[in-house]
Amino acid sequence: MSGGCSAWLDRLEAEHDNLGAAICWLLDQDQPEPARQLSAMTWQYWWLRGHTEESARYGEVIVASGEKLPAGQLGYAQIGLGVLLILGGGEARAQVLLEQARALFRRVGDARGTAIAAGYLGHLAALRGDDEEAGELLAESLASPEELGDDVSVALMDNFLGQIPLRHGDNDAAVRLFGPGLAAARRVPDRFPLLISLYDLARSSQARDDLAGAAGFLREGLSVASDAGDEPSAGYYLQRLAALARQRDDPGRAVRLLAAADGLLQAAGTGWLVAYAAAAPPDDDTLPGSRSRMGDATFQQAWAQGAAMGRQRAAEYALQE
Repeated sequence: MSGGCSAWLDRLEAEHDNLGAAICWLLDQDQPEPARQLSAMTWQYWWLRGHTEESARYGEVIVASGEKLPAGQLGYAQIGLGVLLILGGGEARAQVLLEQARALFRRVGDARGTAIAAGYLGHLAALRGDDEEAGELLAESLASPEELGDDVSVALMDNFLGQIPLRHGDNDAAVRLFGPGLAAARRVPDRFPLLISLYDLARSSQARDDLAGAAGFLREGLSVASDAGDEPSAGYYLQRLAALARQRDDPGRAVRLLAAADGLLQAAGTGWLVAYAAAAPPDDDTLPGSRSRMGDATFQQAWAQGAAMGRQRAAEYALQE
């Protein structure tokens, strides 16, 4: 995902049925490798436009035909399917796939695949609250960055590792890990790791009461998400900017941003960011507190204004100082 890819995604959305039919035809013709390649080439579309369950169904068929894939490619197909399942709450199945991939990569001597599988297993361990195992697996993954083979993977693993101290309130330790992750994310055209890095750094900055720093990360991330047409991620960034507005005693702005975020998430679904970035604390008092301060009529007017914005107008409003 690079900046300005909305038009590309729109074209693929128009061809959604044909794209799915092409993958199905390849699978029906017992050609799992071309099907895997086509799915891999278009993975950003399946993620960003809310078709991850459909993509996972194709992935299951591809993995089931693993003996017909080139040597080593089964492991990467298992990782790809595992990542999709994490988005949909299928952590148990993802765990099995990632363990199988790690074992396969060890057998064939693929150090990069082994490191990537270990990193995602570490992320799964963190999601279920086993921070000790998570730390060990992620440290193993990052032990030799050259084995990960690309800055995308380095950025992801640095962020996954930094999320562990962040959850325990050690914000300084989190920042020390998020920083290299952001540096790696800036070195690649793919915007997915950048959106995770910026969100995580905003969370840690906010936890340290560095509201200006948090705002800078959030505005950059919102701009990237909006340019890419990633409406769910834009919604999450708007939510955090709303929390900042509340902390800065601007309830009207907070309500407009929350309404805009709610509209995006209602229309586009939960998206992918929530499964990979640091979980944000609930801000349950924003709406009732703002309504009480503003009065019902002013609150309703602000909410209606935010709800009518859409992604681009909401981003323009949020990026204003």
